[in-house]
Amino acid sequence: MDKYEQFQIEQSTLLKALAETGPNENLMRRMQALYKHTCVVVALGPTTAITRAPDDESRVYADEKDVVFYLQAIENGALSKIFEAKPWGDVVLEHEMLEFDGHASPGVRVSWSNKIAFLAAGKDGALDEKLEGMAGALAKMLSAKWYRWQVRLI
Repeated sequence: MDKYEQFQIEQSTLLKALAETGPNENLMRRMQALYKHTCVVVALGPTTAITRAPDDESRVYADEKDVVFYLQAIENGALSKIFEAKPWGDVVLEHEMLEFDGHASPGVRVSWSNKIAFLAAGKDGALDEKLEGMAGALAKMLSAKWYRWQVRLI
């Protein structure tokens, strides 16, 4: 059984218990532990914030210069304000290399301390719109030519 199958079984068990008994402290602790790796990852294309040679301007994928630029911006800490959402708790941004279209792309892993509140925000359908706005604002601040985001549970 792989990691995702184990995750699905545990999730199913917890959701069944939640439906039967309602929320309680023990169940919430178990759910928080199950979703401990839940985050949003944002893959970023090349940035236009770096002066380049004319033949480099048409690049589709980021290179080492882009990675260094993004890493410095993330380490600065100011970009975390884009992702602040009080009900979701404290936010942490970390650099992560992601696979996109068969290429390594620089990215940002965004996670909040209250995973349950973050996931609960998806019930009304507004989560995608909110995350799209946050990811779009991040890409705009970093002058990324493109970005793609997704929610990662495990």
